[in-house]
Amino acid sequence: MDQQTIIADLEARAKAIGLPMSEVCRRANIHPTTFSRWKLSDKNDDPIGATIKSLSAIDEVLKAAEQPPLAKAS
Repeated sequence: MDQQTIIADLEARAKAIGLPMSEVCRRANIHPTTFSRWKLSDKNDDPIGATIKSLSAIDEVLKAAEQPPLAKAS
């Protein structure tokens, strides 16, 4: 899996749960501008490489957000 595929997957997961990527990045301690520099686009035809640590941090934030809330004991 290449970097652009991983980033697209992370964005799709965030969108599916209604969480803006800027918020995901904030929770992962990654500046949103840094995230945008990882993406291939018309304005960015030579994206910088994302570290496994950074991508893993975003993945962990999304995993936590995808978990259903715990039921409260009565």
